[in-house]
Amino acid sequence: MKAGILSSKIPTSYTLGSVLNLSMIALFIVGAPLLFLLFIPKSHKGKTLQDLLKSNNQSQEPTIKAEAESFKLPIKAISDTLNNGFFLPLFIFLLGLIYVIQHLWTNGFDLNFNIMIFMFLMIGLLLHKTPMRYSVAMKRASSNISGVLFQYPFYAGIMGIMLYTGIGERLAEGLVSVMTIDTYPFFAYLTGGFVNFAIPSAGGEFAVVGPSMIEAVKALGTGLPEATVTEMISRASLSVAYGESLSNMLQPFFILLVLPVMGAGVKLQARDVMGYLVLPFLCFFVLQILMVLFIPL
Repeated sequence: MKAGILSSKIPTSYTLGSVLNLSMIALFIVGAPLLFLLFIPKSHKGKTLQDLLKSNNQSQEPTIKAEAESFKLPIKAISDTLNNGFFLPLFIFLLGLIYVIQHLWTNGFDLNFNIMIFMFLMIGLLLHKTPMRYSVAMKRASSNISGVLFQYPFYAGIMGIMLYTGIGERLAEGLVSVMTIDTYPFFAYLTGGFVNFAIPSAGGEFAVVGPSMIEAVKALGTGLPEATVTEMISRASLSVAYGESLSNMLQPFFILLVLPVMGAGVKLQARDVMGYLVLPFLCFFVLQILMVLFIPL
């Protein structure tokens, strides 16, 4: 309302307490466990916790380089090459160096807390030579919060690019330009899911795409009763949120917090979990689209 996008508050009966939202909650509480139950292999014996535990028989802790080498895939993959190569850290370091020089040139010798953290992050990445070695070193130094320390600054940087260059707004405008009064929930859902790959923060994402989405829906509802337009805005906003949350299954930021706690002492990485999230993503993708299109508020 302060931004002038909405003239009045949207009642919770159109959002949290709506039939659509309650149905969506029921889908995940009831449907998700049943779906994963169906995915359990019937004829294959899976690995147990004992199989995944790290060995305690080692006489000494392996070097950072050796541990990083142990995480390499047995097959050739672009992601594995980037994780274990020097090109990506060097490229990121050079970009960081340019930013630091620009910051000092513009602001003088302003070594505030943020710029110091950024400088140490870039220097550490360069000295460890590969992203995998750096992640191993961070895990040893900061244990359960290493994933957040390493990756969150990059997510924040991507969000800044999307927000302050207008890229996020242009993406949203491109999608909403093809919306109709019948299809706007579908495109709002796609917008939420697509932009989440660049901005893995629900609040940050809506700050980027929300205003464009609301304005487009208001334009579609020109001439309709105010209550109908409010309902349309609510459905579009919920659709963006559902799309954002579901695409987290393909970009599971939450694993950065879950694995260090639940997987402590276990040789388990995010890529070991990802395969189990793709099929549920596809199933819920279809179901959620049907729900945002046809279930009433």
